[in-house]
Amino acid sequence: MTMTDNVLIVGIADIKTGKAPFLIKTTLGSCIGVCLYHQEKKVGGMLHLMLASSEGIVRTGELKRAKFADTGIPDLIHELKVKHDADISGLSAKIFGGAKVLQGVTSDIGKNNEEAVRTILKQFGVKIIASKTGGEKGYQIEFDLDTGKVLCKIFGQEPVEL
Repeated sequence: MTMTDNVLIVGIADIKTGKAPFLIKTTLGSCIGVCLYHQEKKVGGMLHLMLASSEGIVRTGELKRAKFADTGIPDLIHELKVKHDADISGLSAKIFGGAKVLQGVTSDIGKNNEEAVRTILKQFGVKIIASKTGGEKGYQIEFDLDTGKVLCKIFGQEPVEL
């Protein structure tokens, strides 16, 4: 297996799950990356959500559920349970992103996203064990399913491992 064979890339409004030795990567701005991990089973997943809530969204065709915190987080948990037999009681979370990258936009989309993610994870009983959010620059994150660690690089700064 070459290094590129075990890398999953998460796009915008996307979910990917896997088992060690996979790495899951994404790039974030005001979006939030939610990394859920089951240490014992060495399985995890990442959600790249754009907005806090799907409420009030006009549903023309199929709703992209991973775009929203309120639909994407339950879907990520469900996929980990069904595909990887990861019970919710064994999951921990790390969250990243939520930067205010769009200057001139009055609402703080990143902050709203972060608040929604924290609320929803708490409702599911999933503890957030690490987070790096906010600021005004984008993030690149790399989630190692072997260790559960996330390498977080904020543009223009040294990477930090959480």
